Amino acid sequence: MIIYKCEKSDKNDAEKYELKNGEQVIGFAYYFGTEINPIEIYVNENERSNGYGKLLFAKMLEVAKEKGAKSLFFQIEDNNYIVSNIVSSAGAIHLSSTDGITKWVLPIL
Repeated sequence: MIIYKCEKSDKNDAEKYELKNGEQVIGFAYYFGTEINPIEIYVNENERSNGYGKLLFAKMLEVAKEKGAKSLFFQIEDNNYIVSNIVSSAGAIHLSSTDGITKWVLPIL
């Protein structure tokens, strides 16, 4: 498995990274650098529950740290347990839950 930065991103202001096993793309992640929801991750359906999302998230935390981020803020729908688990297991602090959205802050150490 290798994560590499793509030359071009299909989302204008984002850096794109792909997780590959040989030539097969397992998933990808974007780093937007925005104040809220600065990271977006996608793992192919048949490859989920293998820790690839956590691997990509860890890489995005490295990127955020390199860019000088001190903390990351996330607004996650309450029914998105997978993302909430990844964010909380990375050390994010629960701020609030209202209207079906849970807010988290993740200090970058």
